[in-house]
Amino acid sequence: MRQGPHDELPIDRLFEESSDPVYIIDPPRDRIVEANAAGCRMLEYTREELLATPISDIHPAELPQLQTFFDVALADGANWTIALSCRTKSGKFLPTELALYLLDTGKELYVVGLLRDRSEHRG
Repeated sequence: MRQGPHDELPIDRLFEESSDPVYIIDPPRDRIVEANAAGCRMLEYTREELLATPISDIHPAELPQLQTFFDVALADGANWTIALSCRTKSGKFLPTELALYLLDTGKELYVVGLLRDRSEHRG
């Protein structure tokens, strides 16, 4: 298990206990490779269901825009924030804001996505 600077704060625990939805995304393969409990709840999936669901099923309306942001993040390591809608398991579209960060494991490049529900900010 990877750990942070303090043994009592392992990275896995911080990821899982975050109150914000967090996803580790593999854009070229159109998949989410990891999601925390908050991320699963927001999209109404179990973890297993979410990891088996293509990103293109969750973001069908904005997939070209999202793919452009993924490409830029993977190409230059830039961090981006994008407003888009996520389709939940029940089919409801949820307005969200997605902050994207590059994650280089040394073997693979992934994108970390931090998702925020924007529905209460709509007016």
